[in-house]
Amino acid sequence: MTHKVIKVKDNDVVGSTNDFLRNLLSSGKIQALLVPQNTPSKKVAFPVLISDPKKLHADIVAPILPASTATIVSKMTKVQPPSKPIGVVMRSCQIRALIELVKLNQASLTNIVIIGVDCPGTFPTNTYTEFPEKKTPTQFLLEAWTKKSDEAEKYFRSACRVCKDPIPTNADIILGFYGADIEKEIIVEAHSEVGKNILKELPLEDEEEGKSREKAVKELREEKAKKRAVFLKEKEGLKGIDKVSEFFDKCVNCHNCRQACPICYCKECLFDSSVFDAEAYKFLRRAEIKGLFKMPNDALLFQLGRMNHMILSCVECGLCEQACPNNIPLMDVFIPAAENAQKEFDYQPGKDTKEKIPMIVYREDEFLEVGEK
Repeated sequence: MTHKVIKVKDNDVVGSTNDFLRNLLSSGKIQALLVPQNTPSKKVAFPVLISDPKKLHADIVAPILPASTATIVSKMTKVQPPSKPIGVVMRSCQIRALIELVKLNQASLTNIVIIGVDCPGTFPTNTYTEFPEKKTPTQFLLEAWTKKSDEAEKYFRSACRVCKDPIPTNADIILGFYGADIEKEIIVEAHSEVGKNILKELPLEDEEEGKSREKAVKELREEKAKKRAVFLKEKEGLKGIDKVSEFFDKCVNCHNCRQACPICYCKECLFDSSVFDAEAYKFLRRAEIKGLFKMPNDALLFQLGRMNHMILSCVECGLCEQACPNNIPLMDVFIPAAENAQKEFDYQPGKDTKEKIPMIVYREDEFLEVGEK
């Protein structure tokens, strides 16, 4: 592994990372960068594909995830991967989602250089755009980070509060904030030969200590594991059809959650097909049998069907919850469900690029106790 540092000038973290990205783009090692950048209104930061270094004014720290970066990479590479390398700046959950999409043949890593960024957490889109503090969300987050304060946590999305791992894995290059004095420098690590070849061409200084990040990452992961354990314990009671039905009571079957999810990729979803179309008398018959039933119909079936379809590859990014117009706290159900299902199959989505998703692998010796006395 190669360890370098970006020297932070005048306590300007965003400006210093942009200098690094401009140098990377100007080096000729990549032809373009997919990176979060503020819209003209400055109210939101979206992924932007940039080829001109002069137009790069990114904010890789911006605590917002308005859309799945993994889905964007999928759209860019599924039909045909780029002929020359493209750098993609991604948070850890989106890297994991991209790895799952590659396993599902929905994306390619050919000529994709993953630049992972340490992620302290992100705010809901509306919180970010209408931020109540006097500072910008990025300034607020950086100050809390520098002070080692949990002041920003009250604004974090629920998925970020119990994130499995905010440290990027399977990245070619990692920009590390944990373990660094970010008022002075940002750690840069190369985790692949591609990453090493790129970094050796850039004007970066060697990291002096090397151990501070390792310790900080270990402590962070331990802290996250404790918070996650408490969360899972609190949600243990959400079981049984009655409680699940009550939980999804506000669902209007809009399918926004499916559209936002990086793992839901089917060209035609069963729940958008004619399978659930029926003559009026069939609806009336159901009403006569039950006395009444909720409309629009099959909302619960949609939620449980989607969960069954993608839960082993769920990276718990929380984009489904963010997209819900009725603010259903979907992570309260999806995180425990993912935790249990992935534990049963001893599978961690996005961790190993070569490990196949359990649902597409047949094993004769698996779950022998099911259906047997």
